[in-house]
Amino acid sequence: MTENVIALDGPAGTGKSTVARELSKKLGFEYLDSGAFYRALTLHIYKIYKSKNSSISFSDWLSGKEFLPLTEGVEILCEFSETGENSIFLNGEDVSTDIRTPEITREIKYIADKAVFREFVNSQLRKLSQTHRLVMDGRDIGTHVFPDARYKFFLTASSRVRAERRYNQLLEQGIRSDLEEIEKEIVIRDKSDTEREIAPLRKAEDAILIDTDNLPKNSVISKILGCLDSGIYNDSH
Repeated sequence: MTENVIALDGPAGTGKSTVARELSKKLGFEYLDSGAFYRALTLHIYKIYKSKNSSISFSDWLSGKEFLPLTEGVEILCEFSETGENSIFLNGEDVSTDIRTPEITREIKYIADKAVFREFVNSQLRKLSQTHRLVMDGRDIGTHVFPDARYKFFLTASSRVRAERRYNQLLEQGIRSDLEEIEKEIVIRDKSDTEREIAPLRKAEDAILIDTDNLPKNSVISKILGCLDSGIYNDSH
């Protein structure tokens, strides 16, 4: 059983990242957003697609490609920070902001549902767990990436609440968006994540369910801390 990974799964906008960052600080763990690795890989492949001046959609273009060559020579690194605001580097370039654009958010589903791409990312995540104690959030951390993790949590919230959170997040970044469109994209993303054949989004049988709709961040963190072995907390202080 893996003791050095705390898994937080759930759909986008449930507060996983915010909770995971704060939790990692309290425990003395490193925070790792697994989605950032998929976003970085999506950005890499999307740039290749754009360079071809293709007149077809990204999904159609991708469907005609061999997937494995698209990962060759790709290096994705995470630079940990005490604040939890980690930097993601794609082939030596800091892409922490580039991977959060609506464009990449829209296209990531075509990368995340391919076995080759998932195994590429998962191998990176598992390698990091060998040298770091991690609080990791994603969609299949407790079910597929680290099924033997001792501590697993599944966060959930309504699509409307999640859309509002994403809308405000984009505003803080100076990006104007449409709330209704964001909610539509979230619903589509949820459907894609839960229905994909490879590592679908679902709650692990041994994961603890936490609804964050009306639950403040600190309350979510308190719930999680209350479920952890006191030794983990004490060892980090």
